Amino acid sequence: MKTLITLFGKNLWFFIPFLLWVVTGAVLQIFFFTHEELFLAINQAHAPWADVLMTGVTYIGDGITFGIMLAIILMLRKIRLFCNAAAILILVTIVVQTAKHFFNAPRPMHYFSDPSLIHTVKWVTVHGSCSFPSGHTTTAFAMFCFLALISKNKIAGALFMFMGLIAAWSRIYLAQHFFIDVYVGSIIGTLSSVFIYMLFEQRKINSSPEICQEAMVGLS
Repeated sequence: MKTLITLFGKNLWFFIPFLLWVVTGAVLQIFFFTHEELFLAINQAHAPWADVLMTGVTYIGDGITFGIMLAIILMLRKIRLFCNAAAILILVTIVVQTAKHFFNAPRPMHYFSDPSLIHTVKWVTVHGSCSFPSGHTTTAFAMFCFLALISKNKIAGALFMFMGLIAAWSRIYLAQHFFIDVYVGSIIGTLSSVFIYMLFEQRKINSSPEICQEAMVGLS
């Protein structure tokens, strides 16, 4: 517990905004909006320029983006960080894919009886199933939480949190997910990063980095 408190204390620029997001999101869903109203309130606030912007922003949470981060870390030969980040990606992938197929929740396009209520972007393919939770949002928050934890500039944590929120917003804007999908995804991603990071830091796991380093030596 002491280690967790220390970790939070060193990264307040990320975790305070995150906790505000968790509380605010819960209040909005419980007291102010229904499932449908919250989605429509966000999805229907659209503009042509935002269609283009959100189409690009949503790739922040793509697995390819996380893979690029892994490649950069590997190029810098930060073996322990590479294994830490890779473990996070594996964990969130397992959790999200298991939940998606277990709940098999319909996405907005299949949920609403009148699809004309939904704003879609014509060049974006809108999916219909496995809505809960949002994989893009989970991946984005996992990545940005990890970056906040390893960054020497702790103020950057606020920027990382903002980027995670923008990625989450884009998923609703593009009619791919409901608010609850991105809300829970953000929590899964953040907690997964914290869990794996603490595991590496507390237990000083050396076996994984050594395996990775041996693999790199073999390739060189």
